Amino acid sequence: MADNNPIIKMLSWKTRLLSDSDIEAILAAIANIKQHPFTLTDITELLPEELVKDRRKRRSISTLLTNLVQLGYLSKPSERKWVKNSASFSHFLSPLIIELGQIEKRPIHRENEKEKKIVDKREKIT
Repeated sequence: MADNNPIIKMLSWKTRLLSDSDIEAILAAIANIKQHPFTLTDITELLPEELVKDRRKRRSISTLLTNLVQLGYLSKPSERKWVKNSASFSHFLSPLIIELGQIEKRPIHRENEKEKKIVDKREKIT
């Protein structure tokens, strides 16, 4: 398991009861699910017993799935079912990471006060 993976850390922000290794196990379980759509029970059958026997952690698994729906990795066609939108979370994130790199490379254009006053004066004249 990867130590201090920033994406795993970010996923853990909204699921305090789940450790990084729990989140890694859940992502691996989702990636290994073959049936579409799948249920929470389908996922829990692939997870370690100590993770699924705790009711609060099981609820946190559901919260993580909801977060993955909000991110776009999963879809929720019905109340208790989910569908993967990509083969794995890493495949889903790859184009988004490239897009993020492009966003970070955009130049920051800061309008200085002199330019702003000239534009304001022109608007008042017309």
